Amino acid sequence: MGYYHSTYFAYGIHIPLPDGTPAWTETDRIDTELTKLKDRCPDVGHLEAGHYDADMVFLVTKADTIPLGQYGRASTATAEQRANWDLQLANAVHALGYSNIPDLDAPGWICVPDLS
Repeated sequence: MGYYHSTYFAYGIHIPLPDGTPAWTETDRIDTELTKLKDRCPDVGHLEAGHYDADMVFLVTKADTIPLGQYGRASTATAEQRANWDLQLANAVHALGYSNIPDLDAPGWICVPDLS
């Protein structure tokens, strides 16, 4: 058995999960619900990544994989595009029931190392 290392550079929000909730169960739910929101959140998807069996969940609009040994940089998205992504992410957060999470981070560029 080997490990696969990758890194993601994305625009989005980390969604903290309750202790013991596997990331894959939440991303299955997100997949189902986001199909219903495509008209309001066409650019929103999710990213499940992190440390081996302790993946984290992120709602994202733009995500790129950075291969091991290489580098990446933030997209050249305009301020208008980021404002549109912020609105879509806010709509998704509300529709998915995450708006009650205390201290939920604002959308921004995030770098997520992944080990699987």
